[in-house]
Amino acid sequence: MSTIGIQMYTLRDSMNTREDLEKTLRRVAEMGYTSVQIRIPDFVTDEEGAAMLAHYGLSADTAFAPFDDHIWENIPKTVKQAQLLGTNMVRTTSIPHDLGQSEEGYHEFARQMNRVAAEFAKSGLTFMYHFHAFEYVNFPTCTGMDILLKETDPSCVDFQPDVFWLTAAGKEPSQALYDFKGRSRYMHLKDYAIAEPQKVIEGVPRISAPVGTGNLNWPGILKAAADIGIEYYVVEDDMGILDPFDSAKQSIDNLKKMGV
Repeated sequence: MSTIGIQMYTLRDSMNTREDLEKTLRRVAEMGYTSVQIRIPDFVTDEEGAAMLAHYGLSADTAFAPFDDHIWENIPKTVKQAQLLGTNMVRTTSIPHDLGQSEEGYHEFARQMNRVAAEFAKSGLTFMYHFHAFEYVNFPTCTGMDILLKETDPSCVDFQPDVFWLTAAGKEPSQALYDFKGRSRYMHLKDYAIAEPQKVIEGVPRISAPVGTGNLNWPGILKAAADIGIEYYVVEDDMGILDPFDSAKQSIDNLKKMGV
């Protein structure tokens, strides 16, 4: 059974205080969401964050571990957070900038992810990488994404595709998603729209939009998602022009109409 969740970064400007966080979680639940992808804010403890989510009937789909110099020392804290939130998935941030500049950097990042993921696996957790478009950078014989997919351990490293960023990378999402069969249970969903044209024809501004209101092939995307085993359909409209709450409501309503 699939779950429709929301990446709370969509609503980031409404989560700056404890009171705002409470109001935002309540509004998310009222829209019909039951799952959130959230980074617990610094002004509440993980215990308090878990209690807030439970109060509004929400669950956190993942714990969060930034891939930085402190990731190793933070592993025990992240394991505890995952246990508090009731999830077996840890998501991380993008490849560090210096590693993302070369083919060898991607090979090294794959090695580093494997080592970190193996440590989390000791506690029954899977490590998940959310990519954007830049990982499809072309090297002489492959792309950065080719390296990450081929050289990370399928037993403990997963990926979270984003249909907007697949499109931005020049891929057709309904086809590209099959590259992640067996490696993905989570997917980010936002539509790909074109804003008002600029003065030059090359200046085509792309924006994110609520699911079902842009130019993406949603019947094909949702079929591919089901085929590859996506369980968590996570709405994220992080670069849109609408009120983020209106966007979030449109997305969940449209996904339900589409049969998710």
